[in-house]
Amino acid sequence: MTPRALSIREALQRRHAVSDVEFDQLFPDELRERSHQHWTPVDIALRAAQLLAPAPETRVLDVGAGVGKVCLIGALVTGPTWWGLEQAATLIAAATHAAWRLDVGGQTRFVHGDGSRMPWDDFDAFYFFNPFGTLLLAPHASPFVRYATIQNTLRRIHQRLITTPVGTRVVTYHGYGGPMPAGFSQVAREPAGSDALELWIRETPTPPPDPPRAG
Repeated sequence: MTPRALSIREALQRRHAVSDVEFDQLFPDELRERSHQHWTPVDIALRAAQLLAPAPETRVLDVGAGVGKVCLIGALVTGPTWWGLEQAATLIAAATHAAWRLDVGGQTRFVHGDGSRMPWDDFDAFYFFNPFGTLLLAPHASPFVRYATIQNTLRRIHQRLITTPVGTRVVTYHGYGGPMPAGFSQVAREPAGSDALELWIRETPTPPPDPPRAG
């Protein structure tokens, strides 16, 4: 572990302040320009980790994890294992390398894939930082195609959330792009950065579908 990574690790474990400029040194130069717009700030990630993982056995998934800042910070300050799903292979590689540098490779997993298409059954808590807004920037796609892609993705996410069990925790920063399903209650909303952190907890199960009508 390099002296810089060790300093970041020890500071965060003691809940001491670490600037985003300092933390972002863990990632390749060519990616850092995305930090202010697409990556969760360190102080917000620290609070999100507390809201997401109140118990050591909590299993957390960051949907649209980017370079994994929330997972990396969560692994340093909580007991659970943190998983990140991300569609950009370059960001997965950067997150995995940063986990190695911080010596949290055993507590983090970064998976290349579309979070709306993968099973969520093994997780108790989910983090969203408006993860599908980048679809608006898809190259070589018309506005209609981009809009349709986002709506289809949000529809799949909504269906995933509907099937989560009672007790599931969801934390959003700038939302996830759609409304939370029935059964989730907002139990906290804290001003944070340019928006707010919202904690939602599944308090009632999904009602069974109506039986088919006779005849």
